[in-house]
Amino acid sequence: MIRRLIEAAQSSLKDAKLKSLSNEGRFDLAYKAIMQSANAALQAKGYRVLTSKPGHHQLMLQALPLTIGLDKASLILLDQLRKQRNAIDYSGDLVSDALTVEVIAQAETLLNQVKASLIP
Repeated sequence: MIRRLIEAAQSSLKDAKLKSLSNEGRFDLAYKAIMQSANAALQAKGYRVLTSKPGHHQLMLQALPLTIGLDKASLILLDQLRKQRNAIDYSGDLVSDALTVEVIAQAETLLNQVKASLIP
């Protein structure tokens, strides 16, 4: 399951880098890669989150300092991206080029951190 989540995160991130997609689609794919990476880190520690319950995205992010030792500044940034994702999904906010670049960079960084934490 963990390997599949990592592979899914890699695929989502690869697709997020496609410039032929809209910024909104690219943001969504990069955010998905963040969640898949966070979920893999959580499951690698033997935990699961009920995805049917509200707040599961926030919980997966908040667990990152415990699962991979994520620093507070990075956690705050990922949580800001989570809030931005909600605004995009529920209010129809547009995604700027700068925000697209940022979410892709954060997804790539987190994926690399998760992979490094899983390899002894």
